[in-house]
Amino acid sequence: MGIRDILPYMGVMLFTGTANTILMKYMCKQEVPTGPRAAATGFDHPFFQTVLMMIGELLCLFVFYFSRRNTKTVDLPKAVPAWVFLIPCGCDWTATTLVNASYVFLQASVVQMTRGAIVIFTCLFSMIFLGRRQERFHFVGVFLVFLGLTVVSLSALHKGGSVALGSSHEIFMGLSFCVGAQIFQASMLVYEEKVMKDSEYHVEPMQMVGMEGLWGCIVGIVLLTGLNITGIEDSRGAIYQMTTSMPLAISVVLSILSIAFFNWSGVTVTQKSSATARSTIDSTRTILIWAVELALHWNSFDSEQMLGFVLLATGTMIYNQIIVLPGTVDKEKAALMSP
Repeated sequence: MGIRDILPYMGVMLFTGTANTILMKYMCKQEVPTGPRAAATGFDHPFFQTVLMMIGELLCLFVFYFSRRNTKTVDLPKAVPAWVFLIPCGCDWTATTLVNASYVFLQASVVQMTRGAIVIFTCLFSMIFLGRRQERFHFVGVFLVFLGLTVVSLSALHKGGSVALGSSHEIFMGLSFCVGAQIFQASMLVYEEKVMKDSEYHVEPMQMVGMEGLWGCIVGIVLLTGLNITGIEDSRGAIYQMTTSMPLAISVVLSILSIAFFNWSGVTVTQKSSATARSTIDSTRTILIWAVELALHWNSFDSEQMLGFVLLATGTMIYNQIIVLPGTVDKEKAALMSP
């Protein structure tokens, strides 16, 4: 399938992914009381926020069944066991919670920069578990993405307080959360590709995202019950904050909708292209997030970050064959991959 066929899905991924990251950071910046007599505090509820994201994914399941109800099929595919979707759900739950926690310590653009490490893990896991052979242009693209992320991250950390929100220990913890999350996120992407391309079952993107959301909500209810009892999470306080702050409530609703569209378009890219292609496209969100943060005065312009963004964008376009480098792919392979 040519790159032109997935360009619309790439566009939806970039827009909704950027919106979701900015909205998540906006939530954390809201100072709202958690009760009638409580002091105002930030919306720091990573586990509760993960459940909100899972609700967004669950919306895709309703759309899937509604579309199936209005579609006449002659040969129905073999039913997919529900447990198939539990594995990517577990990876998604862990990754999302770790990233949500990192927003408390780091600016949104720094979080997204660090999330670019997913390209490396996805490429590695694709070779190990999917047996995918990477061409020279793939390695060139991934290397440039890695180099760009390194430049941007080092620049951001060098600026210190303007991009981080706590002590050096908290900054390190936030970065560790982000990097650790990308291992789980990469595992989820590769597993999804395995199921949709190499499985005996026929799985649609809407079905994949929706079932992961269903499992995520079930797991979330169980976890939140225990976490609230132990005092680790305060869901009642989170709900109070949402119901007493209109800006916070609107941002929550928009984030739920954005995650639904983001995951649907992302899984579609995985199905029509590959997990690594999805991760490289997702990493370019950094550019848009940085631009929005500059516009909102959440960050300041830095020439080193600009250099990193150029490397990041170039690497992504090379990997996805938007830019074709001579001598990096066999002629036979190039003919097959052309749009």
